[in-house]
Amino acid sequence: MKTKSIIFSGLLLLTLGAATTSCEDMLSVEDELHTTNLAPQDTVHQLMGIINRMQSLVDRTVVLGELRADLVDIDPSVAKTSLQDVMNNNIPIENEYNQVSDYYAVINACNVYLAYVDSNYVSHNRKHFEKEIQAVRVFRAWTYLELAKMYGKVPFVLDPVLKSGDADDILADNSNRADMNTICTYFINELMPYASKVIESPNYATMYGMASSTFFIPSRLMLAELYLWRGCFTQAQSDFVEACRYYHDYFTFTNHEVTTGTSSVTWGDRRMRNTSGSYSITDDKIAIIPLDTCAYDGTWSELYGFFNSQFENNYYVPVVPSKYIRELSQEQIWCGYFEEMGNRDTIYSVDKVEWEDSLEMGDLRLQAVYDRSQVSDRYTDRFAKDRQHIMKYATSRSNEGPDSKLRSYTLYRKNIVWLHFAEALNRAGFPQTAFAVLKYGLSSNTISNFVSRVERNNLYKVGTYFLGDLGSWSSTVFVDRHSPMAAQPNVTVSMQGIHSRGCGDSYYNKYYVLPRDSAIWAEFDSLEVRYALLTDSLEKVKDAHEIHVIPDDSVDWYYDNYPGYIDSEYNRVLNKAQYFVYVYESESDSIAFLQLNAEEALTYSRAYNAEDAAYNASVPLYQTALEKMILDEEALEGMFEGHRFFDLMRYAMYHNDPNFIATQVARRKGASEYDTRADALKGGKWYLPLP
Repeated sequence: MKTKSIIFSGLLLLTLGAATTSCEDMLSVEDELHTTNLAPQDTVHQLMGIINRMQSLVDRTVVLGELRADLVDIDPSVAKTSLQDVMNNNIPIENEYNQVSDYYAVINACNVYLAYVDSNYVSHNRKHFEKEIQAVRVFRAWTYLELAKMYGKVPFVLDPVLKSGDADDILADNSNRADMNTICTYFINELMPYASKVIESPNYATMYGMASSTFFIPSRLMLAELYLWRGCFTQAQSDFVEACRYYHDYFTFTNHEVTTGTSSVTWGDRRMRNTSGSYSITDDKIAIIPLDTCAYDGTWSELYGFFNSQFENNYYVPVVPSKYIRELSQEQIWCGYFEEMGNRDTIYSVDKVEWEDSLEMGDLRLQAVYDRSQVSDRYTDRFAKDRQHIMKYATSRSNEGPDSKLRSYTLYRKNIVWLHFAEALNRAGFPQTAFAVLKYGLSSNTISNFVSRVERNNLYKVGTYFLGDLGSWSSTVFVDRHSPMAAQPNVTVSMQGIHSRGCGDSYYNKYYVLPRDSAIWAEFDSLEVRYALLTDSLEKVKDAHEIHVIPDDSVDWYYDNYPGYIDSEYNRVLNKAQYFVYVYESESDSIAFLQLNAEEALTYSRAYNAEDAAYNASVPLYQTALEKMILDEEALEGMFEGHRFFDLMRYAMYHNDPNFIATQVARRKGASEYDTRADALKGGKWYLPLP
């Protein structure tokens, strides 16, 4: 491709045209040279044209995001050369998945729209295109972020390109190159005004059997993603704090709350013989790209045939799950909590010796999405007898059904975004809250019970833009199954730990915990034992001497009569323990009790301070462990969707480890075999070549 065609061939043409409603013509448009005299209705058509342009980015997002990483492998006997190049991390300029002009086609369509839409056009007392303008700005931000992830540094074009000469000038200007930091900073500033406004995405009702509101990316979510990526690039903790703000406000926005949901696949009984439940990503979608389903009209995806057996590929599948994802899945420990006839029991998969299938070991999500079967030998060698269906793309497990095409590709879905939030929380300095996302599901209940005082106080110091602070989660919307609210009428359980999607009830899992350094916690542990003994002694004295709790309005009496024992160092315990009036036989008993009470208070105060010190000392340990736990969870939850290479990239950027991706990808064939195809990624060679 000639250099000027990077931009010119993709940017000169603007997508215009009305969408039709038939299968064949879904989002079908014509390319026309740009015109600036757009009627108001043309802007809607133009918006749908931008979405049409984005269709061409779907396959490369998944191919470049999965085949370069560690969760899939290919069958070279049936995979086409372009896929093999990607798997080998040797992607030439002419490779069909390295077509940067398609990204700039989207960008130029956005630039033209923003340059010529009448932003002041008023209809029914409101700016008519405010929602559309916001949506287009977000599309442009998303596309540039994708370019930064794919290519590192790219031409940064914000004005319409209408002539080939303009494209030549842009390419000749080497100073006009933007990296991840520049791109994220620009679009953070551009989208910031939308964060504080109640501007919903455009909604044109149901189109092509899908809710048109899902065609658009929420602005608060896009801001959070930009901050997350910029933080990984710059290692700035402040960026992760800002990412937390926007994720939080996106999740909690009133009447638009986003919960994890409770769907999961699990063992139906303690014998672990049959799985039950529903592991689904169909009800998990936030933003999608609708796709044409007919090859001869519009842009259609090949992904279905890459992952699934069908007649079109003679039932031979080029892309298969790697040995690494199978090993990672098997390493997980499923936990089941059963309560029957008043008896409670916790079962772990690690205790099960015999398995019908290795896919059933550990986490059950791979088993839920990876369907394998064999057909009889009545078929000729032309057709594969071993069949595969990846249920994230397939519509049926049938080997005899008609060939299919994807109707849509999911850009963002809820549980993946929650995991990104956990990333941001951990790197922002809130590791226990991040762990709560994985183990319990975030709610006011888990914040209160499983996050330490120090971290809770730090959460409360980080104010968000809509709901007070990072510790604020509506107790009637964000309800985990173990919360007291779960038993209330008209309250729906809506939250669970993401790990529970495939590993049973992680709430009870004694193996799924943060690391605990006994040396760091030694002082607290000893004081806690001492405090328990003192409390037990006080209870015995109280019972022996018939000590009664006095009313709150008598507290002043206690202060007046025993001022020497009200000291700020242990005031918290004396208040918590309430105040007692004593009925003693002798004054010496009274004094002894008060001394014992004071010792308890002092011990508690010291334990309180020791706990805070131990937590602060443990934060680096927590964060290191969580980095691995979150990365593994992103693999188990997001496998085959196109995220993996970029999850690894964020980790490598943040830890400034240019060899991390290569080290991880080298495990593609399993822990016992080194995959030499990963060597091409060493030294931070992650980016595709620009023409």
